[in-house]
Amino acid sequence: MVRAEAGIGGRYHQETRYRRHSMQGGGLDWAHQPSPYKEFPHPLKRFPIQSLVQKGRKPLWETIGERRSIRNFSSDPITFSDLSELIWATQGITLKGRGYEFRTCPSAGALYPIETYVAVNRVEAFSPGIYHYQVKKAELALLMEGNVGSELAHAGLGQEMLEEAAAVFVWTAVIERSRWKYRERAYRYIYMDAGHIGQNLYLAATALNLGCCTVGAFFDEEVDHLLGINGEDEISVYLGAVGNVE
Repeated sequence: MVRAEAGIGGRYHQETRYRRHSMQGGGLDWAHQPSPYKEFPHPLKRFPIQSLVQKGRKPLWETIGERRSIRNFSSDPITFSDLSELIWATQGITLKGRGYEFRTCPSAGALYPIETYVAVNRVEAFSPGIYHYQVKKAELALLMEGNVGSELAHAGLGQEMLEEAAAVFVWTAVIERSRWKYRERAYRYIYMDAGHIGQNLYLAATALNLGCCTVGAFFDEEVDHLLGINGEDEISVYLGAVGNVE
């Protein structure tokens, strides 16, 4: 069997391996550790997420068994309560201690490189637009008004569900938060972190009787531009569409 020449993905995997006898030494530069929080001090509006129900939902094993990728959504809006619970399930703070604020999803080194933006198409009592979840304050910050569903669908290789969904989670990564500790291997951990978050969105949506489908296929620069990020220090990594099932 002829082995194909390794592309950049294969080379990256090989060059970021941990090898026992070639690990780099040295301590961490604690004075320059990046903050695990991104905040917009002057958003158009702020919306604290609502109190969570967290009781009376489907049992965990039933939720796992019912989890599916749903790509057909109705035109019915979801509630702000639903959106609040979805956000909390993916990025909510659950424990404060030992100098950390731990969240619902694990993160390598508790560095939390992933940021959450939400493109609202149809959420009750909410204007369409792009919002950012400010984790420390547990609030949504409105960054831009207007329905961007069609633009997301266009950026997402024509996947119409990104326009039909009630809301689309757009996850980005602030690279230096992880690279500060893990150097080039950080990219591996960033995508693992995004995967944990995506699965929590699936499970939370299933528990709420909502549909969900995550998306990894999109034109990176177009999504970056939509969010107003530069695609270098902060990059788009994953999308998650949610809504009522058709």
